[in-house]
Amino acid sequence: MRLFPLWLLVLAGVNLLPVFVAPFYLFGGLHPFGTSESGVVTFLLYLLTNLIWVLPILLFFLSLDLYHKARKTAGVVVASAGVVLTAASVVYLFL
Repeated sequence: MRLFPLWLLVLAGVNLLPVFVAPFYLFGGLHPFGTSESGVVTFLLYLLTNLIWVLPILLFFLSLDLYHKARKTAGVVVASAGVVLTAASVVYLFL
């Protein structure tokens, strides 16, 4: 981890917090995109709902990879976008 500055690890590390809210999205019955009577559409909405917490975790790894490949600005932007999605996933639980 010495390849990355501490501030980047902290910024990107926030993107790992959705691991703790994952059970609420998996089993909590949250429906941020609505519901449907069609089984296929319901399944697709379930997958879309779970992207709310999976995407920030993927952005954690993507941001560190971009930063490591000398695309520092892109890595910071991706990490920042992940922080926004992390905040949205946590705030949605309390709405």
